[in-house]
Amino acid sequence: MRLSVKEIQTIINNGENESVEFKKSFQKETIVTVVAFANTNGGQIFIGVNENGEISGVAIGEETVQKWVNEVKQNTKPQVVPFAEVFKIGQKTIAVLNIIEYPIKPVAYKDKYYKRVLNSNHKMSLTEVANEHLRTINGSWDYYADPNHSLEHISIKKIE
Repeated sequence: MRLSVKEIQTIINNGENESVEFKKSFQKETIVTVVAFANTNGGQIFIGVNENGEISGVAIGEETVQKWVNEVKQNTKPQVVPFAEVFKIGQKTIAVLNIIEYPIKPVAYKDKYYKRVLNSNHKMSLTEVANEHLRTINGSWDYYADPNHSLEHISIKKIE
């Protein structure tokens, strides 16, 4: 799901919303947002972008992004593994974490559950946690659309 620089600029210019979050750096709140997106409709976290949409950039070493992905994976239950991309915008580097809506809900960070409402994360109540679990317990991966593939990717020969 590689974005172009123009698409990134458009997303940033439109600001934060239910599926877009800006973070100046990777921190604990980034994982909270991963969980909120996984429990809602998915989304993208732009690391190296200030709240006001200004690209501040972020220092990314050889293992930085993999370290972030591992930190998310180790601190979420069930484990979420975001798809990460790094972009150079002018002289600045940003990272984008792409999170899909998780099929088995709710997802927790340090035994706390969050959901996305408009452009912020909200802690879920006990009732919301229970209802989300009951709603998805009969679901499966087959229930969710794959955003990376379409009908053109299906082999009719293999189906036959």
